[in-house]
Amino acid sequence: MTAKPMTRLVHQAFPYRNKLATTGDRIEGAVLAAGVAVALLAVPVVAATGSEVYATHRAQVAVEQASRHHVDAVLIEDAPPTIGSTERGGVVESTPVLARWRLPDGSAREGVVQAHYDAKAGAKVPVWIDRNGAVTVPPMTNEGAAINAILLALLLWGGTAGSMTLLYLAVRFAHQRIRERRWGTEWLRIAPEWTGR
Repeated sequence: MTAKPMTRLVHQAFPYRNKLATTGDRIEGAVLAAGVAVALLAVPVVAATGSEVYATHRAQVAVEQASRHHVDAVLIEDAPPTIGSTERGGVVESTPVLARWRLPDGSAREGVVQAHYDAKAGAKVPVWIDRNGAVTVPPMTNEGAAINAILLALLLWGGTAGSMTLLYLAVRFAHQRIRERRWGTEWLRIAPEWTGR
């Protein structure tokens, strides 16, 4: 932000030295100053919140990394042939297929996994399993935990700053409408003197 817009912003937020400033100008300035202050004060708050979320997710990462295992499931039936596209127009990439995999203790488990269309029986499909041997989603990583925390912090700050912006714009709009109404009333009062009507 260059010096000129910054100066204009400061004058808008603090119009008290301007002799032409009205009560509405002062209210508008106070709301602008309060909005900027809240947005700035929200930075350390959302940073602390993001840090807490990251710490919580780090604990979840440790649990999931310890309790989930990566194994190869072997298809025990052929996957269906390619049947076209999804409703969105993209090619369907996977379908449920019956498969078998080994648990860390050596025992076997059967269940449904996602495999590519046209995959043949005997093909290997990498899957993640939980402590009970059931197929599950991959464990969260430290990078994923950090991204989640950063996104949450950005969303919180964006919501706060956005709310303050909407509040200021609403006050400014209301002030503009009131000012226009007063100007219209004043013009009706003095118009006969200016126009001779």
